Amino acid sequence: MNIMLITVDCFRYDRCGFNQHSRPTTPHLDRLSRDSIVFDRAYSTGSYTTEAFPGILAGEHSFNGAYYGDSIGWKGLSEDSETLATHLQQHGFNTVATLTNPHLVTERNFNLGFNSYRNLRANSSNSSKTSDNGFQLADVMYEFRSRMRNHSTVLNPYTLPYVGYRYLQHLTDWPTIPAERVTERFLEDVNQQTLPFFAWTHLMDLHAPLSPTSIRKGGICASNRTLRHLLWDTARTGRIHEPRYNTMYDSALRYIDQCIGSIVDHLKLQGQWDDTVLIVTGDHGEVLFDRDRIYGHPRHHLYDDLLHVPLLVRTPESEGKRISVPFSLAWLHELIAEILDIPMGDFPTESGKDSIFNSMDESANPIVSDSVDEQGHTVAIRNNRTKLFSHAPVDENQIPDSCPEHDTAFDYIQDPSERVPLEGDEYPSLRDQAQNLHIDPRELSNIGGEFSNEVKQRLQDLGYRT
Repeated sequence: MNIMLITVDCFRYDRCGFNQHSRPTTPHLDRLSRDSIVFDRAYSTGSYTTEAFPGILAGEHSFNGAYYGDSIGWKGLSEDSETLATHLQQHGFNTVATLTNPHLVTERNFNLGFNSYRNLRANSSNSSKTSDNGFQLADVMYEFRSRMRNHSTVLNPYTLPYVGYRYLQHLTDWPTIPAERVTERFLEDVNQQTLPFFAWTHLMDLHAPLSPTSIRKGGICASNRTLRHLLWDTARTGRIHEPRYNTMYDSALRYIDQCIGSIVDHLKLQGQWDDTVLIVTGDHGEVLFDRDRIYGHPRHHLYDDLLHVPLLVRTPESEGKRISVPFSLAWLHELIAEILDIPMGDFPTESGKDSIFNSMDESANPIVSDSVDEQGHTVAIRNNRTKLFSHAPVDENQIPDSCPEHDTAFDYIQDPSERVPLEGDEYPSLRDQAQNLHIDPRELSNIGGEFSNEVKQRLQDLGYRT
């Protein structure tokens, strides 16, 4: 069978219709879920794209991975990492990836094992900088975003320049490429592969700033006016609560759902649907002002607003089923190997389960999510009911913003919003396991390299400091 993996950036579990969201955000996936295996408790390995994709692709966490360039926070893969693509390639699969994310570049080895790897956002031109004197407008706008957070209202001195800059990008070169265009290129590349294939695409439309075009095409937002969308986005930028931003997010998700529906229609038209396994998930979630006056996905913010992601697996033989035992995206390699009935590869993380699809088989190994940068190492570790946060700072006087207190535990089943910390010290096993994982960030291996100017500008336009 063919394997098709669709990942969506900033994809929250609770915003999907098949997971009981109130708005009609995912009608295509809702229908698909009736004949699919839905994992109700799937968790990312990290809150950042660069903390999450080493887990998805290679079963690696930040504590046993590598970083790129001169910042420990920018993870990549070592050249000898086993990946889904290298493993499936060894078993006769043609491997292809077509995606759009300036983090997922070949210099960071995310292309390991792919016969064809095309990142539509890695080397394209960037209208946010000039070619004459090197003046970087994106640099200025990044500082604007930081200063906007010092004002208590949306209307502040930086609102009009920010809206003007985003409107110019809307007319010329938005920071993300729309899913419709990405899926068209993806299907073109898939059509060039001989069978069987492993194909992966990654869609960015839920990553801020949300594109007014995606919002409009989704059809859920009350207003289709671009300037209103951009003005509401200034609230997110300034960390001011804006309920209409949630509707913008839902509308962009409805647009992505339409594009996923077009992929399914294409497979059916090509006569490949009955021979293809489709896996849909997210790299991580998104904080929508759920706590701490925050939007986005801060690196050490390992609450389930960011870690709990949808996971839908459709096989030609599968019947509708929901699995409620916890699942780590670092075990995705096991899931695929079990579907194909092939040996597991040499991946560093395993579930300890006899079967991924046995809803009664609880994992023998805990689920780990973590984040490492110059400020320290944060671990979120969970068993089937309890989740514990543990942070090891590099400097006790510099604790990251929005980082949970050291050794804080939650009953994440009864308290899914993680509001009421458990009392006492009744979880020594989880605490000891978390502390055994802690590393000094300076001990991580470095794969070298540096970002190109184009990639730096792309990342800054998406809100990353480079």
